[in-house]
Amino acid sequence: MTTFLVVEGPSDAAVMRTLITAAEIDDIAVISGQGKSSAMSLAKSLAVSRAARVAVLVDADTRDPRQIDEQRRTFRDLQGSAVELTRLFLAVPTLEEELFPDAETFVKIFKVAITERQRQKFAADRRRVIRTYFTTSDDGQSRVKSHGKMDVQAARDGFGRPLLTEIFAYLRAT
Repeated sequence: MTTFLVVEGPSDAAVMRTLITAAEIDDIAVISGQGKSSAMSLAKSLAVSRAARVAVLVDADTRDPRQIDEQRRTFRDLQGSAVELTRLFLAVPTLEEELFPDAETFVKIFKVAITERQRQKFAADRRRVIRTYFTTSDDGQSRVKSHGKMDVQAARDGFGRPLLTEIFAYLRAT
């Protein structure tokens, strides 16, 4: 049975699709929710209509523990009867910062070449630099333009990133 991973936007979907493929996790549909609220709503719809497990990965957009706890409570309240089939994963403060604390981590995971100028811009605006490595196809899906062969074992282990490790464990569970 397919498990769904709903993320905020197309670039998040492309990143996660690439990482999930590298980690060799099967039967996962990665869907862009087109925003945080929409992603949470879509998760409930998928869980109820398909009786499927749904992971939701969105940016916390904060480091404040109280605001993070409030977002978790709001998610549980919104899910209602679907709460048993859904799970929220919050990237603190954003997916880009959580997964790629520096340019070297991004380069190591995706095996891409990055210019010195991009390295300098990375700390100030990761999302913009990361997006330059993605392309949108005719079907509207974003994908990594090119990357070398990812280390499968490193991918399976979530590249040592705790958020990926937790998401991957959820996605693998039956």
